[in-house]
Amino acid sequence: MTFEAVVFDLFGTLVPEFSRSDFYDSVRRMAEMLGADAGRFEAEWRSTALERQTGGFATVEDNVRSICASLGIEPSKDAVDRALGVRLGLYRRWFHPRVGALETLAELRARRYPIGLISMCAPDAPAMWRASSLAPLVDFEVFSSEVGLRKPDAAIYRCAADGLGVDPLGCLYCGDGAYRELSGAAAVGMTPYLIADPSIDQEESLTPEREEWGGPEVADLRELLELLPDRG
Repeated sequence: MTFEAVVFDLFGTLVPEFSRSDFYDSVRRMAEMLGADAGRFEAEWRSTALERQTGGFATVEDNVRSICASLGIEPSKDAVDRALGVRLGLYRRWFHPRVGALETLAELRARRYPIGLISMCAPDAPAMWRASSLAPLVDFEVFSSEVGLRKPDAAIYRCAADGLGVDPLGCLYCGDGAYRELSGAAAVGMTPYLIADPSIDQEESLTPEREEWGGPEVADLRELLELLPDRG
């Protein structure tokens, strides 16, 4: 099949997915900084995921303060800043290019493929992305926290395709299978590939709402280049 563009997921695809243990340890440490009961704070954090990912909170600080209010606590500004610092530390440990990501994106640009990004994310992720070495290599980004759309909603895929100026039928999509993203991409006509690195412990990887996938997959992003000849 001839492809006109490539669309990538972010977490677990272009950058590593958080480990489940590190992610929720960080949530519990945030609770400690805020003087909140760790179990109740984590439960509220989980229950506000949809709002966090679709624009219900303008910032993660707004989300944290809303949780604190629901728990009946009023943390100081210093306590909130320390909690947000824990969250920032989590990103600093995990938000870096996956092995092969920079090489793959640079080669796709050299081969003249428009490149898109679709990410299910909290409102602190877009700024981290735009400050990264990956961002200049991507032509159009769709962040769920900015557009208010969620995978596998067809509209979020069409938004990326429209931004790239291509038909979804001409898009190769690559992701780690979170949020039923692969079947969602297939439903709008994209050709999905699962990135499944055998060196990663899938049970320890956060990967929310992982779907069962029997379709095509790659173990390394650079394998996609075999499907995408130079368009020059």
